[in-house]
Amino acid sequence: MTTNEKLVSELIKNAPKMEKAVLDKLLMLIDNLDTKGGVFTNATLSNTELLQMQDAIRQALKTSGYAKESEIFLQDLGKITINSNIVLNDEGYRFPEVALTDLEKKWQTLTSESLLNSGIRNEFEMPILKILNENISYGNSISEAKKTLQEFIAGGGDKTGKLQSYLTVTARDSIGQLQGQQMQAVAIANGYEGISYTGGLLTDSRGQCYRWIKELKGFIPKDELEAEIKLAKKYSAEKKVVDGHRYGGMIKNTTVDNFLIFRGGWGCLHTATPKRKSPKK
Repeated sequence: MTTNEKLVSELIKNAPKMEKAVLDKLLMLIDNLDTKGGVFTNATLSNTELLQMQDAIRQALKTSGYAKESEIFLQDLGKITINSNIVLNDEGYRFPEVALTDLEKKWQTLTSESLLNSGIRNEFEMPILKILNENISYGNSISEAKKTLQEFIAGGGDKTGKLQSYLTVTARDSIGQLQGQQMQAVAIANGYEGISYTGGLLTDSRGQCYRWIKELKGFIPKDELEAEIKLAKKYSAEKKVVDGHRYGGMIKNTTVDNFLIFRGGWGCLHTATPKRKSPKK
C-alpha cells in the first residue's frame, strides 16, 4: 500500500462507526416526535427541533472522534511532502523544501475547510437536515424517514455511507492536488523531458490512463504531451473504449502546464512525476 493509500485508509477506517453514531442519535430523536398511525403528526418541523437535530449530528461526530481523525490526516499531509521530496531527489531535482512545505500548508488550510467547516456541513449535515425536514414536515411515514436516513448516512449493499464516501473523495483529491502541485512547481522551475505515469490498472481504469501506462509504457515525452491531452479529450467526448477501458473524466482545462496536477482527470489515483531524462534516449 502506498503512502497516499495509507493516509486515505487511516482517515476512513472509522467512518462506519461515525455514521452509526449519527444515525443512532437521529433515530432516537425521531422516536420522540409526535406520531399517529405510523406517520408524523407535526404540522411542520420547528426551528427548535431542527437545531436540536443539527446539534445531535455535530455531537455524534465529535464523540465518535471525527475531529481528531481529521486533524491527524491534516498533519499527515507532511508525509506527502516528504514523499514528493524523495521522489524528486531520485529524479535528480534539487528544490527548496520550503517551497514544497508552503504548498503543503496551503492544502492543509483548504482541506481543513472541507473536513471541519463548510465542506462537511454542506455535503453531510445539510442534506441530512433536509431529509428530516421533508419527511417530518410533509407527514411521511416513520419507516420511510428512517429508511431514507439509513440509505443516505450509512449506505447499504454495495453502496458506502455518505461520510465514508465524502472523506474518501476529499482525501484523495487533497493528496493528489498537493503532490501534483509540488511536482508541477519543480518541473516548471527546473525543466523536464517527460512524465513518468505510474499506478495500477483496474477493470474500471479510464482509457487515457490505460494508454499512458500500458501502451506508452508509463512515460509521456514532453513534446508529445499536448497531443496526448488532446487525444484523451477527443476520445472522452466520443466515449471510446479500448480493451474494456472507457475514455472519460478528463478535466476540461487540462493543459501541458497543469497536467502533473490534473493527470487522468477527476479523482485520478495515478501518479505523474517529471523526468529530467527520457528513458527512451
